[in-house]
Amino acid sequence: MSLSQKIRTGIPGLDSIISGGFREGMNVVLSGSPGSGKTTLGMQFLYNGAKDFDEPGIFVTLSESPISIRNSFISYGWDIQKLIDEGKMIIIDARPFKMEEGFVALDESLYRGETLPFMHLSQLILSSMKRIGAKRLVVDSLSVLAMQYTNMFYARQGLQGMVHALEIQNCTSILISETREEQKIPTEWYVSSGIILLHNIRREDTMERAIQVVKMRGIRHSEQILPMKISESGVQVMHPRLIP
Repeated sequence: MSLSQKIRTGIPGLDSIISGGFREGMNVVLSGSPGSGKTTLGMQFLYNGAKDFDEPGIFVTLSESPISIRNSFISYGWDIQKLIDEGKMIIIDARPFKMEEGFVALDESLYRGETLPFMHLSQLILSSMKRIGAKRLVVDSLSVLAMQYTNMFYARQGLQGMVHALEIQNCTSILISETREEQKIPTEWYVSSGIILLHNIRREDTMERAIQVVKMRGIRHSEQILPMKISESGVQVMHPRLIP
């Protein structure tokens, strides 16, 4: 596959360690502990796609409000609202709760009465993709989404169904998940075609960020754990070893 067929992330230092970018239509799980930079990397992937590569994107939030998400990235110089107004980005509010008269209340409208988990959300994503011709997707996060279901076997089936539907549409996806050191291998790792793991490592009295490509099916990639920083312009992978 030539580099012209790759989906470039545009994230400094990342494309060079994954042979130029993701395969079109592949799904990549982005895992890490809280505060490791997952949401920032995911939004940077969408922002660069819409702004630099003419590839509209969808951000599905299951924790933060769309307003909070838009405001969070102003400091990076990313005008998310401008992309939304231009029809280059959609933020889907899929939070399982809502505000009622100043109180937080459950909102199970997306998750109640499904024959298969993730079905309603998958349909919402697909209809949004058609509206703007989306080529990129970020779901933040699978961990919150999976918590809406008690049967993990059916939840895994639902996730596989959603991933398959996205692949058919040639939509390249980053699926964010929370991980902790003591946790077993997450279900989403088994159904994904790529895994990127973010580390937030304590060194004496400071925290150091790092990134590791665990799996990238069909793509040669670095197996190193590489330093990563988040600056005023976003995520940057430091000192990558180039793949010939």
